[in-house]
Amino acid sequence: MKRTIFGITVGILLLTTSISVAIAQSQLLSQTTSFDDTVPEWEVGDSWTYTVDSLTINYDDQGQKLFIDGRIDDFTWTVTDTSDSTYYQIDFTGKLTANYDIILTSMLGSIHLTGTFKNTLTRLKGTILFTKESLQIYEVTAEIKGLSAATIAPLKFPLPLPFKLTIHAGLSVDFPLFDFPLSSFKFWSLPDLGVTMQAYASGIFGIIGFPINFIMQYSWIPLAFYCQDKQDVTVAAGTFSAYKISTIIGEFFEYYYAPEVGNIIKIDSTLQNGAVHAELKSTNYS
Repeated sequence: MKRTIFGITVGILLLTTSISVAIAQSQLLSQTTSFDDTVPEWEVGDSWTYTVDSLTINYDDQGQKLFIDGRIDDFTWTVTDTSDSTYYQIDFTGKLTANYDIILTSMLGSIHLTGTFKNTLTRLKGTILFTKESLQIYEVTAEIKGLSAATIAPLKFPLPLPFKLTIHAGLSVDFPLFDFPLSSFKFWSLPDLGVTMQAYASGIFGIIGFPINFIMQYSWIPLAFYCQDKQDVTVAAGTFSAYKISTIIGEFFEYYYAPEVGNIIKIDSTLQNGAVHAELKSTNYS
């Protein structure tokens, strides 16, 4: 009888232990999956610094032109406001070095500018609004300000000119960089997207300002983005396990998202109106 009771007791202990281990493993798996796949939670002060070793902006429409080709060092994104229930506010700064070719048109006529932005004389700053629900881009505003060596057609020699170029990009719908929760072999679509970009150049000619307006339309593309298996990706900030996300057709838009840093760690994009290649240099995200 004692042996029977002892055997039943041991059996219950083994069964209880097995269930406990199974529950613990299940909870650990759930926590790991949650950390890897769901949208990260950003906090004020979180920052990511990138090196943009190649940047091209190329808009040409109705007699106005904005062409910039260069790089951005210490391109730092910092979370500055999380109080809104819908959006994160990200402020960015950077050191811009670039050649430019700009045609500005106003009621007073057209001006053609060519020259160079130097990172010691130029300040780049701006704001990006991301949705909290899925880190989709809602709005982008940027300002380039400083002193440039510019040639004004028809003159043949450069002049030192102060300038301020303000760019605002409003989107008709949020741009779906991500579709959380992420997983391998996940697809999502690009909705009908209208982009209105307003650039305003001032300071170059005293009180005269020159507006530049561009409107671009991207039609709905089914299954536009494709999330592939995670792979080890090495950038300046280190080696991270990251999802590769790319456009299905042509792979003209390709980037890597690492759950460990809660953001993109590498991007390689070649679009009709520009191109960018960037890698993560450092981050304080934990």
